[in-house]
Amino acid sequence: MKERFTYWLPMTLLILLALLTFWINQSVREAGSRNGANQDEPDSIVENFLAVSTDAAGVPRYRLAAEKLSHFSGDERTLLDKPTLTHFHEKQGEMQISSSKASVTAEGDKVVFTGRVSLLRPAGAGGKEMSMQTAYLEVRTGKNEAFTGQPVVIRQPGMQITAAGLHLFADTRVLKLKGRVKAQYQNANRA
Repeated sequence: MKERFTYWLPMTLLILLALLTFWINQSVREAGSRNGANQDEPDSIVENFLAVSTDAAGVPRYRLAAEKLSHFSGDERTLLDKPTLTHFHEKQGEMQISSSKASVTAEGDKVVFTGRVSLLRPAGAGGKEMSMQTAYLEVRTGKNEAFTGQPVVIRQPGMQITAAGLHLFADTRVLKLKGRVKAQYQNANRA
């Protein structure tokens, strides 16, 4: 009888240990899948990020730079801290958009700027410098368009325009202002 007991006791302990290990392993897997594999933590971080998009001839179209890029594999989010997107155009010159935060789609065809969004078009080819401020700007890189439904302030020397939103066509630099548009002109020669 003692021989059976000494034989079954280690086997029972091994079986209990195997069951306990299986239970712990399953609990950890379930907790990981419920948490979405830590979607709140990035799977990769890049500091001083810089990317350039070119056309078929190798001519730069866009340059995207940021202090920090964080990529989240769970939902394919890419978040940028202090981003700057520069759009290059052969005839219209360059245009630069910057903000405190931005997000980029997995395909890279949409960049959403949030926070203090600024757009700057330097003076050139007979045109005056223009700047714009808003809280939200969505850029469609494939269509070379940007739009917002948030209030905007546009400034040029001697002029300030406010509107409830806008649609910008980057290739032609045409702005379609939307809702409650007000313009103030300042004549420097009158002073």
